[in-house]
Amino acid sequence: MCRLIYYELAKIWRKRSFVLSVCVLLILNLFLLWYVNCSNSEKVPLSAYKAFQNEIAEMTEADKEDYISNLKEMMDGVCLVQDVLDMQKMQGERGKTLAEQEMTANPGAFEKYYKTYQEGSYLHFTDSIWQEKNFIDELYDEQQKVAGYDEYLQSVQGNKVNLSDISIFGNQNEHSFATRNIEKSAEDYVALSDQNIRWMPSKALSVSMESIWTDLFLILSVFLFAGNLIFEEKEKKLFYITRSTKRGQFQSICAKLAALFVHCVAIAVLLYGCNLIFAEVTIGFGDVTASIQSIAAYMESNLNISILGYIIGSVLTKSVVIFGTGAILTALCIWTDRMFFPYLAGMLLYGGSYLLYLLIPTVGKGSLFKYINLIGFMKTENLYGSYLNFDMGGHPISRLLVSWSIIILLVALGIAASILLFLHGTNFELSKKQSKHQRQFRPHASLLRYESYKIMIMNRALVILLLFSFVIGGRILNQKYNPSVQEQYYQNLMMQLEGELTEQKEALILSEQERYTQAFSEIEKIDGMVSDGEIDESTGEQLKADWYGITFFYPSFQRVMQQYENIQEDGGKFIYDTGYLYFFGRMNDDYLIDLLLFSLCMVIAFGNVMAMEFQSGSWYLLGATKQGRKKIIARKVMVCMMASMVISVIPMICRFVNISSVYPLHELTAAITDIPCYQEFPLAMPVWLFILLLFFAQMASLIAVVIVVLLISYWRKNYIQTVFFAILVLVVPLVLKLLGFEFAGWFSVYPLYSWTTLK
Repeated sequence: MCRLIYYELAKIWRKRSFVLSVCVLLILNLFLLWYVNCSNSEKVPLSAYKAFQNEIAEMTEADKEDYISNLKEMMDGVCLVQDVLDMQKMQGERGKTLAEQEMTANPGAFEKYYKTYQEGSYLHFTDSIWQEKNFIDELYDEQQKVAGYDEYLQSVQGNKVNLSDISIFGNQNEHSFATRNIEKSAEDYVALSDQNIRWMPSKALSVSMESIWTDLFLILSVFLFAGNLIFEEKEKKLFYITRSTKRGQFQSICAKLAALFVHCVAIAVLLYGCNLIFAEVTIGFGDVTASIQSIAAYMESNLNISILGYIIGSVLTKSVVIFGTGAILTALCIWTDRMFFPYLAGMLLYGGSYLLYLLIPTVGKGSLFKYINLIGFMKTENLYGSYLNFDMGGHPISRLLVSWSIIILLVALGIAASILLFLHGTNFELSKKQSKHQRQFRPHASLLRYESYKIMIMNRALVILLLFSFVIGGRILNQKYNPSVQEQYYQNLMMQLEGELTEQKEALILSEQERYTQAFSEIEKIDGMVSDGEIDESTGEQLKADWYGITFFYPSFQRVMQQYENIQEDGGKFIYDTGYLYFFGRMNDDYLIDLLLFSLCMVIAFGNVMAMEFQSGSWYLLGATKQGRKKIIARKVMVCMMASMVISVIPMICRFVNISSVYPLHELTAAITDIPCYQEFPLAMPVWLFILLLFFAQMASLIAVVIVVLLISYWRKNYIQTVFFAILVLVVPLVLKLLGFEFAGWFSVYPLYSWTTLK
């Protein structure tokens, strides 16, 4: 039997197409795990969690609480300074009044944290005040929740005591669901304590174990395995031979189901193992032997297990669930003679489960169906990390018990159906019936059109190009830009100054300069009074607060003065340049990620363009035709280049639209040298021409990527090898640069693709 199971596994695992499919799923899983957790102006980078985890690694629980509390106090004070300065910027007396009220409500906080705010020393883990604030608030809330775990356990037991006191006076129905639920909750939590609670951030566990994409790829891998398990033998009509052998029936289907189970466990361990490695490298775990309640998101769990135990249990649970699903799918594959039907049924099962989980409210009579479905079972963070009882006839029944009962029933049903259908079924070959309404073939003589159809439709390059277009365009359009108060001041001032220098504009600049000169003079005067002992330091800080509200915007005004001085020396125009700095990659450079995605797209879409003829042996015929090999290769190259040129337009348009909605991109006819950072550019060309050159450079970069992919495809004559070598040559250098190895970028087309970012 073991040899038969091994044969069933090897029959599929040794197929190159299956191995390639699993590798693609694994790469997509890691890519989406990285992509979903990429930082932006609001989302905290994973490196911040890594740095924080390193900080608290050797701390006791009391030290952790003190550390995070001090960070919370500092960030609240810094944000108070930011709010006060924002209020002081408001026109009229209202802003000043609100600022005074805020400072009165928090006495001494402004003076205490103003210097910290000015120095920027509060940024320990992130690059912006709002990211730092969100990060510290998130960790503080988690820590406080876990620190109160003992009180939480006491409250659960206290509810039972209060219920008993109320019942003495006959005010409580002893047979209601609410009463029984309170009593059951107290019993389920009675064995728990806070002895093994060691708080750590929940990010690593949530990133690695709560990915809906990983669950989807698990299910897809089972669809692929179950289909190959049955349909390959049906297609070759092997069942008529194998079923007549000594172990051709009962032992055969048992071996197939056992192989399916081994595959489910192996693929779950592989995918979630990669997730855990990714989380450990980018975020870092704490002590995994601590209780699962050490993670704030899982504090309601009534299970006495460790974090490691939860991880192992979750992976095994997902394995059993997808095995049950795979067994049902296997039964459908045995029953039908149509290849599409089991996959359609599987997609409907997954889609229906997702809709049930998404649409059914958490509380209500129908809440049972929200959790008792494929998606509900796969979400082990709810199954093991929280506590819920279902109301069944007035009796509280644990969700864990109900879920596992349904899972076991699903597995048993799948196994029984597969065995019975295999022993007594009749459909052991695929149907060869064809549609009577097939479209008539219309021959044509255009080689370019033929190669376009073959590459884009038959080779599915069009699907891949569209998929990556949505990913790249969506990523750019979802990028959030939040101008700071200083940036808003700079934008308002530059909107008034844009264009040629006039007397009115010069007067506006000089008046602003005079205002800052006066503010610095007054601050210096107050400092002199403090040093002479005329006033105390606290009074001096209060007197300087209003002037600080003015000088806060001086760095932005210096950008205005830089353009003003350049215009006086060399001529030119005022131009609001922040939007162009984002567009050209001088601020928040996203070109590296764009090129990385484009490179992956070209490798996957066009890696088989040259190899397909070698694999089918067509080159031996095509070389002798009138058109010949050279013309065919030329048409292939032309089709791929045209596709890359079209797709290269997407990020340019999306970026222009998204940035201009926040930072206006005006004065396109102004010289590029009017932007201070491009002052040394050798040609004073218009901004629109500079953008056009950037577009052509990016288009040329993608053409170069396509040519490299096609050359490798022609060299290796194999799609899998082409993908491997193309990723090694085109993608790995970009990944290394993304990880901080700057020199690696020079081994790619990145310098050409993003030449506007070079200084």
